[in-house]
Amino acid sequence: MPGKMLRTRLAARMHEHLPSQVSVAELVHVCAATEMIHTASLCHDDVIDEATARRAQPTLWCATTPSYAILIGDLLLCEAMSTIAQVRQGQHIVPLLTKVKEVCATEAEQELVLRHRRLDIPTCLRVARGKTGPLFAFVAQACGGTDRELSSALEESGYRIGTAYQLADDLLDMSGLDEILGKTLGTDAQRGKLTLPHSVKHGTDEACTQIRQQLESALECLTPWAAARRALTAYLRSDLQAAVQGRITLWQSDIDLGLAV
Repeated sequence: MPGKMLRTRLAARMHEHLPSQVSVAELVHVCAATEMIHTASLCHDDVIDEATARRAQPTLWCATTPSYAILIGDLLLCEAMSTIAQVRQGQHIVPLLTKVKEVCATEAEQELVLRHRRLDIPTCLRVARGKTGPLFAFVAQACGGTDRELSSALEESGYRIGTAYQLADDLLDMSGLDEILGKTLGTDAQRGKLTLPHSVKHGTDEACTQIRQQLESALECLTPWAAARRALTAYLRSDLQAAVQGRITLWQSDIDLGLAV
């Protein structure tokens, strides 16, 4: 079962509506590097979480060994940096490294500091943003090309999309079915990683509210750029929602609240 490639799909939607901002060749390198880093993180995360299934297949460490999965993840990280160094005279390297460091620091905080602690809403949102927002933000920012104001707005919009998606994933981990989703679920609570649905009263309802707010605000970031906003609207409706449809129904009746053009 292939991955959803949601970060790459975001770039495709943006390029469809903003074709003059950045070349296809550059976006290909940006997306390839990002997907390799995301895959590397999954190799490592599955070892940490002792997850046995991913994309309806045994996780890499289960099919081989934990050492194998960690080393493959490391190689993917190196290859990602080599790939991104080939465009724009390496100007994307530092931004990408910064984003990867943010993901690693947040994962480390959740694993080493926050386990077994019920968190307040702002902390839950900060963790969700730091885990999944950075790679969405990197791809989105790159779509703005040399337009610094647009790139900055796209970056923040990407952070909010990633936050919403992580909150949805947290809900899935609590309430989804392994056989439907094709991956091991329930590991968060078992390992004391208390996400928003676990941490606050009426956590499921609160997570749904926060998802909608994050998506609405992601669109608001792009209000001055009609084409970029149209691109994001298409992405949310046709790509992000499709990726979770049939798995979780929380957006199906309310998504339009955040998609007014």
